[in-house]
Amino acid sequence: MIENFLNSCRRHREMLRFSVLAIFIIWVVWQLHSSPYILHPSSVEDVRRWVASYGSLGPLVYIALYTVRPVLFFPSIFLNLSASILFGPMLGIVYLLCGGLSSAVLCYALGSLGGGRRLLDRYGGSWGERLTNYLSGSGGFVKMLWLRTVPIFPYDPVSIIAGCCKMNLQLYAAATVLGMLPGAIAYNLLADSILGGRGLYVSVAVVIIAFGLPLAWWALGGEHKKLKE
Repeated sequence: MIENFLNSCRRHREMLRFSVLAIFIIWVVWQLHSSPYILHPSSVEDVRRWVASYGSLGPLVYIALYTVRPVLFFPSIFLNLSASILFGPMLGIVYLLCGGLSSAVLCYALGSLGGGRRLLDRYGGSWGERLTNYLSGSGGFVKMLWLRTVPIFPYDPVSIIAGCCKMNLQLYAAATVLGMLPGAIAYNLLADSILGGRGLYVSVAVVIIAFGLPLAWWALGGEHKKLKE
């Protein structure tokens, strides 16, 4: 009886914590969406104009916008392609990686707090279950690196699942940055070549290599079989 009572108390505390966190997240999302000071872009040019309007604070504004992007629900492609246009190809890579990592850590936190694993088990479906089992095993760094470099896996859901699995945050962050690097280079070279009208074919080739090679290696090398186990 006492054990059942204690288990019931723990479940109620967990549900209360989750409810409070859910209400807080909904409030934050509503504030972000209703605020006139937050951008809701529909193109790369929208991002460029808005970030450039902050002058020397542009890099910080860009990183902050990238950080909260998951709760603003707009595609990361706008930010990926605008980095080189705003800051040049070299600094664009740095700021893109900083923003992408911050965004990934935010999603990780959302998954690791307030009963995220319970929601994943209930609503994640077969793919959620497969990704959870994949990341919960040994070799988490290499597996996360695969999920970051192979372009078929959605960025934010993978980040949330990593948080639900309580993956080591340092390994998660390192794999995220390393896995984002080829794409960051490709996006910045592509945007720079389009803007400057030079080296377009080389940039397109880099994009194909950055995303196509990991996908081919994933499919032909047998790593994808581990996800189905």
